[in-house]
Amino acid sequence: MSNTILERLSDVATTAAKIVGTDLNLAALISRDVEAEFAPGKGATIRVPVPAAIPTRTRGIYDTTTPLVSDDLEEQFISVKLENHLYNLAILSEGDLSLDIKDYAGQVLRPQARAIATKIEALTAAAMSAVPATTTITYNTAAPAKAFTAARRVLRDNGVPGEAVLRAAVGSNVYADLLDAPTGQGFDADGKVRGFEVIESTRLDADDIVAFIPSAFSLVVRAPQVPNGAAYGASIKTPVEQGGSTAFAIRVINDYSPNVAADRSLVSTFAAVAAMPLPVDDENGHVELVENGGVVRLATGA
Repeated sequence: MSNTILERLSDVATTAAKIVGTDLNLAALISRDVEAEFAPGKGATIRVPVPAAIPTRTRGIYDTTTPLVSDDLEEQFISVKLENHLYNLAILSEGDLSLDIKDYAGQVLRPQARAIATKIEALTAAAMSAVPATTTITYNTAAPAKAFTAARRVLRDNGVPGEAVLRAAVGSNVYADLLDAPTGQGFDADGKVRGFEVIESTRLDADDIVAFIPSAFSLVVRAPQVPNGAAYGASIKTPVEQGGSTAFAIRVINDYSPNVAADRSLVSTFAAVAAMPLPVDDENGHVELVENGGVVRLATGA
């Protein structure tokens, strides 16, 4: 690997982060909290802020005597613990570097970055599958859209606002039911199902429906700092693009081991996927956190 490539390692790390960000499927549907250069001494718990609430008060338009009422802003945080250091380490022989590898980004970095994306997809599917299944919704294979109507009603009753984006990740059997359903009982004319953007995932149980809003789950990513002993390294957060759906953070380290005469390429990040409570503003200055309020999971095969 030439020194020219290593001197541009920040560009290499940016490329890796973009590859991961664009290769996500389920994880691209949920909210993200992404930062680079994860600072030491802050612990492994990330505090995700909940928007503060304050009541709106009224007074008569001709009132000149009633004192104005002041209120405090109630700000809350949801804690997400980072427990997984996702990494892969590729060993590159002198033969690889001198004879075989012509495109470092394509032949080395892309497989490493895609492996990180694959693991994050697995973490996302596990978080979705861990949501307790509802027992209040029935499912009819000949009219699957009715289950989405019921899930939509549950979300609204939980406090999901009308302007929230509705998404549903479904297993292969459910997706097949939607495709084969009679007109009006499967996909709507706009390609959605009762307002839900539907994505098929083979990582979920074939009979599962997970209906949710993006903030029902959070992908928290922190790229570790580059250690002082690393010869070449970069910790990068990609710019927010497409509404933040491709943002990611990753660390890339390259060094040479003289003991075995080989280069090493280390790609890694700290990541966690967690189900988040639904913040519900009661419009009186208080925000209630409703556990799993932004997600409904239906196990249709149960």
